[in-house]
Order: sequence, then C-alpha cells, then structure tokens
Amino acid sequence: MGDQIIILKIGGSSITNKALEETLDTEALKWFAKLISTSIDESILSHSSTIDRSSHSECKPKFIIVHGAGSFGHHSAKRYGLRCGKSVFLDESVSVDEKSSHGTLDTQYQMEGLSKTRHSVQKLNSAIVNSLLNHGVNAVGLSPGMIISSLRAHGATKRRGEECATDNSIAGMKLLCQSIHESLEAGLLPVIHGDACLLYDGKRAGILGGDTLVEGIATLWDESTAATNETGDRLGRSAISQVIFITDVAGVFTSDPKSDRNAELIRHLSVNSTTGELSIVDSKDNMSMNTSSASSLNVSGSSHAHDVTGGLKAKLGAAVAIVQSGIDVIITQCLSESTEAFVAGTWKSVWDLDSGTLISPSRT
Repeated sequence: MGDQIIILKIGGSSITNKALEETLDTEALKWFAKLISTSIDESILSHSSTIDRSSHSECKPKFIIVHGAGSFGHHSAKRYGLRCGKSVFLDESVSVDEKSSHGTLDTQYQMEGLSKTRHSVQKLNSAIVNSLLNHGVNAVGLSPGMIISSLRAHGATKRRGEECATDNSIAGMKLLCQSIHESLEAGLLPVIHGDACLLYDGKRAGILGGDTLVEGIATLWDESTAATNETGDRLGRSAISQVIFITDVAGVFTSDPKSDRNAELIRHLSVNSTTGELSIVDSKDNMSMNTSSASSLNVSGSSHAHDVTGGLKAKLGAAVAIVQSGIDVIITQCLSESTEAFVAGTWKSVWDLDSGTLISPSRT
C-alpha cells in the first residue's frame, strides 16, 4: 500500500486581498502554513522543525498544494487580456484576417502580459513557500507553465489551419505529475501555482488555471506515477485519496452568498459517474434531488471582477471530472474549523461540521 496523498487547492482570494494588487492576507497565510505543518506526514517536516512530533505518531497524508493567483497575477492577466485557455486580441472588433496581419504587435503585447503575470504569481508562490519553511515544512515551489514544453493553457479556440494539441497537453500534465511524485518521494512538499503560459501554437499566451492543474493531476496521477516490476505488473503506489478546495466562502451555495442574504449552503452533491450530472443530496435520507449538469446547476461560490480563470463554474467542472475518476472532492472555507477537520482528517460526516460541501459519486 502506497502513501495517501491529498491535493489541497488554496484559492488566491483566500490568502490575498484580491481587490488590492499584490497584497497578501498574512494572517490567513500563517493559518494555512500552520495547518499544513500539523497535518502532514512527518517525512516532509524539516530536521529543525519545532512541531511536536508526538502529534505525528499516527499515519498522516502527504499533500500536493496548488494555489491560485489572487491579487498576484489576476490583475495583470486581465490588464493584458489573458484568459483561462484563451488569448484575447488588442481589438476584438478586428477581423481574423486583419489580426493575422498584425501578429507581431499582438504577440509582443501578449508576451509582455505573460512575463508580468508569471512574475507576479511567482511572488505569491515564493511567499507561500517561505511561510511553510518558517513553519518547519520542507516546501519547494514548482512553476509549471514554461518549464514543461508540452504543458499548455487549456481550452484554447483553434485558428484556421491549427491542429488540436490535446494529446501533447496530456503528456505535459503527466510529466508534471512525475515531477511532483519525485518531490514527494524525496521528502518535499510541492507547491504549484496557476500559471501564464503559451497556447498550443507556441506563439500566443493564455492562463493555465489552478483548478485545471488540480483536475489534471488528480485524474492522471495513477497512470503517470505507477511503478511496475520486471513483468510489467503494477506495484504498490501512492494514491490521491481526496481533493480539497479551500476558498473564501463556506462551500457551494444556491446563489452568491456575498450578494444574496438568502443563499443556502449545499452540504452534499453527488455525481453520476456515467453522465457527470450533479444532484443535491438530502441529509435525512441521502436521496439525490435536483439533478443538473455542472454547467447549468444554479449554485454559486463567490466571484471577483479580476478572476480570469472561470470561477466556481470551472471549479465544479473540475470537481465532476475528479469525482468521476473515483476521488471525493471537498469545497470549504479558509480559516474555518471545518477546514481544519477536513485537512487533519478528523471529520466523519460533512453534516457534523458547520460548513463545507462534499462532492462524491452517486450511490445509484
């Protein structure tokens, strides 16, 4: 039996002030780093860590941390017209043919946006790693977008004559999984960030969002990292046991809780493994109700004007794909006791906690 691994996606809006460019929420970041240090496998702690080792006597999981950009990256990405998996030209009224004839200016502008967006989000990555190091965790930052050549911004619309590069992008995601796996095996905590990178043509820029990274890592992990013996049989391996999205709201709501006082927290959503349809689960009899697709289900988290990565809709889409691969997903709130229970593994039922939304496979 291999190590159990939890993917933690910490939203950028949870640890930054998204309204103010490049502004950390230092208290939230300290809380997050402390939570990791007390919940992680002892092999990831530094030699000089002052964490009480007795609290690590039982088997604890390893973590893969993926973080969003928050106010470190979203502002510059929006300023330069970068979107999640799409490039936006300087003038949307210009025809496709005219855009092609003005490619040099467009490319220069996009590469400027890519450079500044990556520089900004790497500052946040460094701050998170630094906080984890200060809490005795051997964390290492991994910047995916420009290191792995075949890893591209997802969801790009093709121009005339372009070939789809989905297979190459999957290959790039598998290489990222292998790099993460090597870090974990070495006793390191990988901290990966959503990134600005090239599109499939290698000439335009786009955003590879953190939620997309989480989906790719979770769904491709087994086939990317499984060890085999001389006859090709799979050996015991590390496995993704859970994915936790830590956000700035208490979970998935029936409407945006920041603008609607009547918004209700949804505690449990189930996913049909075949169709991907989401259903709200009733707490009393565990029956599924209100079946809908992830794209049309009328539920909300919170939204921000500077978010260029798709917000809750993208998160739910990623969650559905992850659950269909057999992994439970939790959406929960930064700084909450419920999140502490989810991360530490001390919870038994989502209904026993004050907040959080569990997304799991349907029972029927």
